[in-house]
Amino acid sequence: MSEIFIITGETSGDMHAARYVEEHRNINSNLSFSGIGQEKLISKNLNLIYNSENISVVGLTEVISKYSEIRNALFKAKKYIEDNKPNLIILVDYVEFNLKIAKFAKQHNIPVLFYIAPQVWAWRKGRIKKIIDNVDHLAVVFPFEYEIFKPFTDKVTYVGHPLADDPELQVNNIEFEDRKYDLGIFPGSRESEIKNNLYTMLDCVKPNKQNKDQFKKIKIFYSNIKNRDLMMKMIPAEMHGCLADGSNRNEVKNCKKAITASGTITLELALMMVPMVIVYKLSYLTYIVMRKLVNIEYIGLVNLILGKKLGENPIVKEFIQPTYHDQIEIMVELDKIDRDRVYREDILSNYLDIRKKLEPGASKKLALIADSLLR
Repeated sequence: MSEIFIITGETSGDMHAARYVEEHRNINSNLSFSGIGQEKLISKNLNLIYNSENISVVGLTEVISKYSEIRNALFKAKKYIEDNKPNLIILVDYVEFNLKIAKFAKQHNIPVLFYIAPQVWAWRKGRIKKIIDNVDHLAVVFPFEYEIFKPFTDKVTYVGHPLADDPELQVNNIEFEDRKYDLGIFPGSRESEIKNNLYTMLDCVKPNKQNKDQFKKIKIFYSNIKNRDLMMKMIPAEMHGCLADGSNRNEVKNCKKAITASGTITLELALMMVPMVIVYKLSYLTYIVMRKLVNIEYIGLVNLILGKKLGENPIVKEFIQPTYHDQIEIMVELDKIDRDRVYREDILSNYLDIRKKLEPGASKKLALIADSLLR
């Protein structure tokens, strides 16, 4: 029996990896899976050696605060690889951690497949050679990523995007006026994101605590139980009823509009036809450093897909490191989505164009690549 060791660092990566595991078992029943992941991978009978919810952070100060946990997870992963010598390692996003594992695997002659490639198009393009040198194959999920890596290696495949295969992300047919909730709030899947974003997002809503009925019109979405418990500590008790499971797609589809962090969630909301405003806040030190490193104008995936060049055709407004003035602008934008039908339908039309850009079959294609690397 061949063993495949998987590492995912975030909720979205965990979900994509779980779908891949299903597909690979369909074409090869002689497999066992182990690794680092979260709820979705655990549900696929993965032999979990560490839960990555404990190390899912973004930003310099946030990484420093979790340094001992991250080092512990890295030690456990390396020890398991050294002791068990899996036949293949699949790394899903989570670039800084996973590139260390890729280099370690290379030293032990274990093939590495990197799924959802590092975002070198956003920052640190100098890492391309390091990635190529330590990875046996790259499976990328956007056509523009293939164009970036292809000049450097022939071991890269555009597999499509896993969200294109999700049956729950079919076009939302609930009319705007018929949706139950005025607003969905998506502060992120990492603990550090929630702490940085949630209060800022709530400040843009300015709920009247005396009007209990308005809480029925707002939903705050969490990605796992740990995040739900954190949010319950952060918000007043009268708002606990606003909390909702982000995996309940019907609840998400019933939102007229959304305030959301950046990341995969922006693509999910686009596919579910929910107009959005992207709001993202980092620690001050992280923001200062990243501002100098990031070389693209927009960070939301939903704003990068259309057009011939990255960010050439942005669809929704982004507010990064929002000030008080920005919060006013966010309120104005949310109101415009509500009141300006033409403006709203233009956003939704662009969403349909995004759907056409996302090619299906990613998990199945990844399984075929992985199976070829086992031979």
